[in-house]
Amino acid sequence: MTPVELTQAQQGLWAEYRADPQDTGQHIAEQLEFHGPLDAARLLDAVARMLGEVPVLHARFEARGDGAVQHLGAVPVRPAALRDLRGHPHPDRAAGEETQALLDTPFALEDGELYRHALFLLGPERARWVLVTHHITLDGYGLTLCLERLAVQYRGETLPSSFGALPPVLEAEAAYEGSADRAADGAALRALYGGIPHVPAPLLDLGLRRGHRAAGQLPAALVRQLHEQAAALQVGWPALLFALSAAFWRAHSGERQVVLAVPVMGRLGHPSARVPCMVMNLAPLRLDVAPGQTLRTLAGQAQAALGPLRRHGRYRYEHLWADLNGHRLFGPEVNVIPFRRPLDFGPDLRVNTATLASGPVEDLALSFTAGRDALHLTLDGHPALYSAAAVHALHGGLQAALARGLDRPDAPVEALWPAEVTG
Repeated sequence: MTPVELTQAQQGLWAEYRADPQDTGQHIAEQLEFHGPLDAARLLDAVARMLGEVPVLHARFEARGDGAVQHLGAVPVRPAALRDLRGHPHPDRAAGEETQALLDTPFALEDGELYRHALFLLGPERARWVLVTHHITLDGYGLTLCLERLAVQYRGETLPSSFGALPPVLEAEAAYEGSADRAADGAALRALYGGIPHVPAPLLDLGLRRGHRAAGQLPAALVRQLHEQAAALQVGWPALLFALSAAFWRAHSGERQVVLAVPVMGRLGHPSARVPCMVMNLAPLRLDVAPGQTLRTLAGQAQAALGPLRRHGRYRYEHLWADLNGHRLFGPEVNVIPFRRPLDFGPDLRVNTATLASGPVEDLALSFTAGRDALHLTLDGHPALYSAAAVHALHGGLQAALARGLDRPDAPVEALWPAEVTG
């Protein structure tokens, strides 16, 4: 195997793993549920071929000094566990319990154990494939690349060129680390924290943990209203969701200087655009929610702030945290995925995708995922701060509060978020 360096994102995850190899908070899991006449053997063959094309899933990590290298090379694909539950009295429950066990079992990164997967046969025309991997291998974009290629493999169509290689990604990162752009990006992001009191990051006491999760699709009428109100306010609908999230956090926490953690892929025009790997970053989106602030003005703030965020988003949040001497960087994490294409496994199969785990949270994490005319809201809450019941209550209350905010864009935002919603 050829040793190569870790990406900047991997370096932070390696440090967390070394601190606690038994922690499973950085496990991510994706589920594909198939409805229709699935050819199980054909799917497993497609899965094996796809996994074989992703070198980072077969890496072996080796500690060196304060960091590590990863050895990449040809390694046999780990086979899927095939579980036929078609005669089971409760197939979904059984599959869910086994999936949870896959998710809750630590990986051994030094041994090259980075993923596990299973195919559950649930009924005559219903099956479920689950992939669990360590976040050090893939971010959300990288995982999407894998799943889209899996669908092409299953359809048996002529494949495009294989995925790109990791070394050019590392070379581009190294060039950025020594550039004037990095210095300018760091200065711009540090300036965002002017006037915000220095508060130690909660992770220092509570750690990053996999949160309690509540998820569901927002009503179609609410999604239409979101798009209509964004057009009326002359902002993009993601900016409107960031503004609504900041208004919620202002009411929930009392903070007026709200800093949202916004995931940044950093793939456009970058060698990583065709490489399944882990390069995702978090960038700060600061919104000042002064008394009397309206959704109209807050959405305008968000729209204006998104441009600089994208320009400076390559500067790693771990470096920013060190620059600011452990200053709390973020309130909630808010991820807006403008469109997720449905996976196409052929005309006879309908496939529903679900993200079962997407990494740990520091406090709250909101994820809005759009697909066709639907919008899905997932809410994760740190287990030391929120019970499972509290997270579900927040998720339900958020829907009503979103509708209230969209109905009254010129009302002070503090009037839109009653205590029963914000907790």
